[in-house]
Amino acid sequence: MDLKKLCEFLVQSLSFLKGIALTWFEPDLLNAIPGDEPTWADDYSEFVIKLTTNFGPHGPVSDAEHQLDNLSMKDSNRINKYIVKFNCLATQVHGYGEGALCHMFYNRLPDRIKDEIAHVGKPPHLVNLCTMVQGIDARYWECKSEIACQTKKQSDNSSGTTSSSSAGKKPQQPSPSSPKPSSNFSTPDLSGVLGKDGKLTATEHLHRIKNALCLFCGLPGHSAKDCPRSMSHVAKAHATQAASIAASIVETPAKAKK
Repeated sequence: MDLKKLCEFLVQSLSFLKGIALTWFEPDLLNAIPGDEPTWADDYSEFVIKLTTNFGPHGPVSDAEHQLDNLSMKDSNRINKYIVKFNCLATQVHGYGEGALCHMFYNRLPDRIKDEIAHVGKPPHLVNLCTMVQGIDARYWECKSEIACQTKKQSDNSSGTTSSSSAGKKPQQPSPSSPKPSSNFSTPDLSGVLGKDGKLTATEHLHRIKNALCLFCGLPGHSAKDCPRSMSHVAKAHATQAASIAASIVETPAKAKK
């Protein structure tokens, strides 16, 4: 590889760096002096050594063994993701036979796959085990998809039945022959005879006393305490008290004239 192509290749490799790795190479790139370039600038193998020495794992095999020991497949994941990760780590470890790798692969599977393997038996080779679990996982997700579709159809059918039954019902109209509930008594209109304090004015008091009218409803034939239109005992009590006060007001001028 000539120098020009090598420089282009190095620039392309540097473009993939980010974060602290890119920051580490930036001073040599920005402050490069012609004729005094860093050793890795024209030697790709030197660039790889610098990169792996400063930012690569110090024990790649031990790191791969640790990750392989802690690798497991989640119940919500698909098998392909687990197989790719397992095979990637298995190629980085040393001294693991096929039986050991097959055992580790099986132990990290979720129970839903292990239950299906128990019915047919576990293959002795890792390749055959991977093929088997791929088929089991595919059938599992296919079944899940069918159940979801059936549930959605049932939900749509039930909602459609409910809406159609609601649309078919006619709103009930009251029968013309049925009498409407009515109140025997209505609240009297006292807006024109009440003062700001909510009580009868003195003039209205005198008017009703002189004409023997009810102090509650203003009608003749009964007193406020026996008023059929008053449904509140408290209102009757107030009316009785108002009647006694009004009577005392009428009697006082009469005594004064005598």
